[in-house]
Amino acid sequence: MQIKLKDSDGVAICCISGEVTIDTAPELKKTFKKIIDNKTHKVLLDFRGVNYIDSSGLASLIDFSRNLKIIQGMVFMSELSPKVSSIFSITKLDKIFRIFDTEEEALKNLYGR
Repeated sequence: MQIKLKDSDGVAICCISGEVTIDTAPELKKTFKKIIDNKTHKVLLDFRGVNYIDSSGLASLIDFSRNLKIIQGMVFMSELSPKVSSIFSITKLDKIFRIFDTEEEALKNLYGR
C-alpha cells in the first residue's frame, strides 16, 4: 500500500493505492494520526488505487471517522473501485460514509459549493 498526502485549500487529500489489509492498516493509522494531530477538519480519502480492503482496513476508517468527528471534522471518500464499493455496500458502510464518484464531486461538497 502507498499513501500520498496533499493539501487543497485546507482539505487534506489522502490518495491511497494498493491493498488495505491487516498488514498495511498500521501505516494508514499513522497517516490518520498525522491528519488529526494537524487539526485538519476536512479530509478526502481518494481510493482510486485501492483494489482490496479487509476488515482491519475498514476498522481503521471507522476509527478515523470517529476521531475526526471529535474535532468537528468530516471525511469524504471518492473513486471507489466496483470491488471496494461492493465491500462498503455489503458492510453497510456506504450508509455511514459520504462517498462520491469523483474527487471533484467530493471537493465541491467539502467546500460547500
